[in-house]
Formats: sequence, structure tokens, C-alpha cells
Amino acid sequence: MALVLASSTAPPVVALLPLRPLGAPADVVHALEVTLRNELAHLPEARLAPAQAVADALKREPDCEAKVSCAAAGAAHAGARQLIMGTTSQLGDSFMIDLKLIEARTGQELRRVTHPVSGAQDALIEMVREAAVQLLAPQRFAGALRVNAPGAEGAQLFVDGKLAGTLPLGQPLEGLSPGQHVVRVKDKAQETSTFVEVRFGRTTDAQIELGAPPVVAVPAAALPVAISASAPRKPAWVRPVAVAALGAGVASAVIGAAFNARAGSSSSSSSVGANQLNTRSVQGYADVNRDTNLARGFYVAAAVLAAAGGGLLWWDLQGDSIGVTTHF
Repeated sequence: MALVLASSTAPPVVALLPLRPLGAPADVVHALEVTLRNELAHLPEARLAPAQAVADALKREPDCEAKVSCAAAGAAHAGARQLIMGTTSQLGDSFMIDLKLIEARTGQELRRVTHPVSGAQDALIEMVREAAVQLLAPQRFAGALRVNAPGAEGAQLFVDGKLAGTLPLGQPLEGLSPGQHVVRVKDKAQETSTFVEVRFGRTTDAQIELGAPPVVAVPAAALPVAISASAPRKPAWVRPVAVAALGAGVASAVIGAAFNARAGSSSSSSSVGANQLNTRSVQGYADVNRDTNLARGFYVAAAVLAAAGGGLLWWDLQGDSIGVTTHF
């Protein structure tokens, strides 16, 4: 009985397969694999299967580590309950490590993590350590947050919209997932929100000051009349009449030009010497005089219509502009 209990509570044996390079240099992939193996060896949640036993089990089939079924069978043959297989790819100056935790007996994927890897050696080790914990001990993949808010005694603390306690807190908030969180401090008069980055395995200190003014809703009746009331709208007929007047003005100008041209043509055809006036010449001069007067009349009408239409259109557009400005 004691042997059965011991075996059931013992951490599972995990086989780490060689990482497959996808465009990444072989020496970099090997270095990441060695770092990952060292980090996995320090986790109490698992025991690593001997590397040589895993390598021998994978020789049963060419490229066995790239096939889930073959890799799972090889890991089980090496005495492992679970296996970790993955790839390392290069993205510019950075690398991407993609790892999967698989059940050796069924070949089912249990967990998967993807991490960018770049920077100094300490940063690389930290990233690989995070990946190892996420795979084999996800319950420990967390960080803590300590909030300091001077002068905010009694204020409520919210993290990601959920009430986390009342300030000051006796101890840091534990068990927060690594990444960005929204922290909000609120008392009876004011509140302040900010983003805080929580790191794995660390306690992040957040310094928050309640300096933002309270948000007060102002009723519409309290607003100035010039803002709350919109400008009076112009009658609907103003713009159509303005456009029609402008169009009529253009037409009048064209007709006036036609009569003016006709008068000039009639004057040329009826011109005679000063001593040769006759009835036909008198009639021609009368036609010229009539056409000239008509041209002048149409020119005057065109000017009046253009002025009236332009004035109405300007008034209408100016009214729209004032209305929009006043409304906003």
C-alpha cells in the first residue's frame, strides 16, 4: 500500500526530445536545449528521463522526434509518462522557442508554450525558465504585486476590475499571472487607474497617487445657453432659391451677351455713309438700339440675381457653420 501511494504521488518522468531547428543555427538550438534541460532538472514537479535512454529509444525510426506518435512511443519505451518536444526558429536577431507537453501513452497534447528568446544570457535563462514552469508547473507560473498609495488609507484597490482589498494592504497580492494588469485605486472622492507589469517569480512594486480630479457629471441645464442650445436652423427653401438665383443670373448674362453680339452685327451691316441715310438704315439703327437696351437689361438682371443668390448661399452656409460649432 505504501509503495502504491508513493508511486502515485511521485513526480512524473518526463522525456526531453532534441529541439528541432527551423532556420536557426544548430549551435544556438543546442545551447537552448541544454539550458532547458538544466531548468527542467531543477523543477520538483517532474523527473527527467536519462538523455541517453531517450536518444536510444528514438532510433527505432528515422526522424522519429518529428512524429508525435513515434516520439510518444519512444518516450514511453524510455520509461517516461510525458515528453517535451518542440522547435526553435529564428526571426531576425531573435529566436522563437515553441514547446509542447505530450502524454506518452496517448500522444495527446497537454500544454503548449511559445516564447521569444533574445538578449543577454541572463534574459535567455529567465525566458527558458518561464517556459519550463509553464509546461510542468503552471500553478506556479505567477507573480506578486505590492501597491503603495500614500494618503489613500481606506481606499479600495481593484485589479483587472475585481476588488482586491482595502489600502493599505498587509502583504503583496500573490498569484497574479505574469503580464500587464489594470490597477485602480478608488476612494469616496476620486480614483486613479494605471497599468502594471507583473513578472514571473517576482514582486512588482506599484506607486500610485490619488491626484486625478473627480469626474463630475454636469446637468444640461447648468451649461451655458450658447452651448446647450443649438443655433436656429435656416428655412429649407434658402439654399434651393440661392442656387436657382445664381443659375438665373448666369442665364441672363448669356442672353445679354447674345443680344449684345446681335446688336454689333446689325450695326455693322447697316452702316452707310453719312450722306446716304434711307428708310432701311433708320430701321437698322432702331434694331441696334433695341438689342443694346435688351442686352443692358439682361446684364443688370444677371448682376442682381448673382448678388441675391450669392448672398443667400453665403447666409445659408454661414448658418450651418455656426450651428456645428455651437453644437460641439
